Amino acid sequence: MLPPLSDKLGSNLQLLVPVTITPSIVSARRNALLELKKVDAVQVRCVGKGKKDWFVVEVFTDSASSDPASVYNEVVQDDARLRRPTVRIERTLLEFVDLRNKVYNIVHDAHRAEPCEFCAGFMDQVVFGANPDGFLVGLLGGKRLARTLEKFVDEVLSLTVHHTAIDARGCCSGQTAVPQIVHAFLFNAANENA
Repeated sequence: MLPPLSDKLGSNLQLLVPVTITPSIVSARRNALLELKKVDAVQVRCVGKGKKDWFVVEVFTDSASSDPASVYNEVVQDDARLRRPTVRIERTLLEFVDLRNKVYNIVHDAHRAEPCEFCAGFMDQVVFGANPDGFLVGLLGGKRLARTLEKFVDEVLSLTVHHTAIDARGCCSGQTAVPQIVHAFLFNAANENA
């Protein structure tokens, strides 16, 4: 039997509060997804004459409307042109293609039978959506290629944000890995990704 604690002994003890502990992989996924949900707009532009296949990716976050699918999406896009980007990163065309291939391989391998809505949406996007590796877009180049890449990033971001739950329970491996890959593409410089 333990001796009773006197006021003198217990006065220095800190009150214990219950805390939920999540594995680091879940919290990294959760943090990435929460930051992706704050993205208002993404703009892709050509770098300049000297760098043919280089593009500037500008990420805008924390505006009044954080829902990219809102009715006011065009207003948010116009507003994004007037303010400074949160993140500005240079990417090559091959990095866009690599993102597309990584995401496709992850969602394709996530299910043996019928894919979930998230993975099916990504596979449809690869087949029917904007293709950064498209032959005709590559021939036209310039601003048209930048618009195609911007549309591609918007589609990937929209699918990631709208079809992935913050709670990782019951998520497939695609829903677990893709938010971190998309977050790394939009927020980390190329040398940090490797």
